Amino acid sequence: MEAIICKSLHTDIQNYYFMSLKYLLTVLNHRILIILIETVLVYYLYYHYDFKLSVDFTILSIAIVFPIVFSITSAYQKRQEALFTFNVFRNKVIELSNIYYSVEGTSKKQYNSLFHSLIQVQSLVITHLINDSKEAIIEIRKARKNIFFVIDKDKNLYNEREKDSMIRVKNELFQSVEKLFSIKFHPTPKSLRLYCLVFIYLSPFIYNGQILFVNSIDTDLKNIVSVIISSLIGFVLMALYNVQEHIENPFDQQGIDDLIFSEIQINEYEQLD
Repeated sequence: MEAIICKSLHTDIQNYYFMSLKYLLTVLNHRILIILIETVLVYYLYYHYDFKLSVDFTILSIAIVFPIVFSITSAYQKRQEALFTFNVFRNKVIELSNIYYSVEGTSKKQYNSLFHSLIQVQSLVITHLINDSKEAIIEIRKARKNIFFVIDKDKNLYNEREKDSMIRVKNELFQSVEKLFSIKFHPTPKSLRLYCLVFIYLSPFIYNGQILFVNSIDTDLKNIVSVIISSLIGFVLMALYNVQEHIENPFDQQGIDDLIFSEIQINEYEQLD
């Protein structure tokens, strides 16, 4: 029993470190390499010319850190809104098909036809959100009319309450689709993200001046510590920018925080028997 527990614990620890490494690697790209190289070059340029710059870190926090944090917060809120909206879409598909199924006189064949039409709409929505397919948008808007005609042709079977419910749910369903498209088309302010990126690339020219005041008897040790700290600051700032960029598009399936469509989409087994 102890051996099984130890083996399970060992596996969990391995998985934890594997996932941690995977998450760390997602923020590494060419920008990280550029900022690290720039930091080292700027440091030795300042050191060579004995250039010292004293800057208030509060100003730097307002100029760089605050805008990055604001961008990350906005991108995260956008992701959460996208998740909520897709869940609304999902529930409306189920609700519409269930109302249609419960109408007296509706056949199983008619229900199956509507359910598969809605599943096809879901597939087109996901295709567009992931691949930015313009054709999918056209097909979705055609499907909206087709679903209306499917409902309308059997309107003699409905009472007024059922008719109003189906029209309302259908409209809410496609309203959520259009909202998903709007979330995809309208990212967080590009000007703010460009501003953050420019200031991050300029940060080594400012932070190096501060870090040259590291106290050390050994000059070589002082240089090593200063370069490490300068590089760490550049790495953290650029990593935060990369995190924001990954969260920015929660649909493309390239970031670790994207919507997992395989877990939240409607599946065939949810069809009523």
